[in-house]
Amino acid sequence: NLQNLVRCITLRRTKNSEIKGHRMVSLPEKTVFVEQVELSQQEREEYELARNEGRRTIGRYVAEGSVLKNYADVLAILMRLRQHCCHGDLLPKTSSDLGSVATPAELREHLIEKLRLVLASGSDEECSVCLDSLVLPVITHCAHVFCRPCIAQVINNEQDKARCPLCRSEIKTSELVEFPPEGMEEEKNVSSERWRTSSKVQALMDNLLRLQAEDSNIKCLVVSQFTRFLTILETPLRQHGFRFVRFDGSMSQQKRTHVIQEFQSSAADSPTIMLLSLKAGGVGLNLTAASRVFLMDPAWNPATEEQCIDRCHRLGQNRKVVVTKFIVKNSVEENMVKIQRKKQDLLEKAFGSTNTNKKPSRIDDIRALLEL
Repeated sequence: NLQNLVRCITLRRTKNSEIKGHRMVSLPEKTVFVEQVELSQQEREEYELARNEGRRTIGRYVAEGSVLKNYADVLAILMRLRQHCCHGDLLPKTSSDLGSVATPAELREHLIEKLRLVLASGSDEECSVCLDSLVLPVITHCAHVFCRPCIAQVINNEQDKARCPLCRSEIKTSELVEFPPEGMEEEKNVSSERWRTSSKVQALMDNLLRLQAEDSNIKCLVVSQFTRFLTILETPLRQHGFRFVRFDGSMSQQKRTHVIQEFQSSAADSPTIMLLSLKAGGVGLNLTAASRVFLMDPAWNPATEEQCIDRCHRLGQNRKVVVTKFIVKNSVEENMVKIQRKKQDLLEKAFGSTNTNKKPSRIDDIRALLEL
């Protein structure tokens, strides 16, 4: 019934849509591969230690019925596991325990880190006041995230008696913390540290070196949600003599335009690799010079990945497009892929479905990620 209703009131056109047996848009073939990555013994031990600790914590939240109340903490645990899968240097060097924060500056850094984790969880993250996607997100001292206009209205209505809508802790406008521009806090912890490889970095380099030996003119997009991971990847690319550019949200519009023109150029000395932030590469880019895409880490929202892939698989593309997704074996990433498939199946079955059961579904997703 829902499918019939949607079909009657919407007009949907995709790249696969056909008229009289012919596709509306003629594009080269697109192939998607999943390459499973095996962690080294040390990486596996570190990952299992973090996973067991996370399972105990989230299991306690599930038993208490407080998962959504502690949602920022849950996302922090899941994000740590995802970072373990990519590279050890992505993990913060400071404690994640709010009680261990001593100074206002340390508290602010801690809250910004938690806000970053919530925003990295996916574009479908919602504000608990308006129940819509976050707009101008801010985080309270009790580590809950809202739209700034929404929580400001709550505070103005309740004045001195304002309480957090989720945990009922006291909140003030002066204590709300905003998220800094992308890239500001990402770079400072990377350049000063001694570089080391990881299983996922090595898997990427093996693919790039093999591709270079086959055809040195093929251009690639290397995509990650972590701009710090892109910085880490710059070192092995330089060591092997690859010509590359970088595109992320911290760049000015003028710099972005220059980088795209440089990458799209057919000159012999033009870059063959673009390090691309998933968030910055989602919309509005034409990168048809690239025909290979390497997704370094899975996104919560599969549509976000598809939008990024479509930067090169679009009108103007003359080559076959090959997408490689790096997924760490026996990890939270494999469970994320399973949830992605469930979301894609739901979209196919009922385009434009409602969010009636979104909260129970979200808790089920969290339990599935850590196999609780």
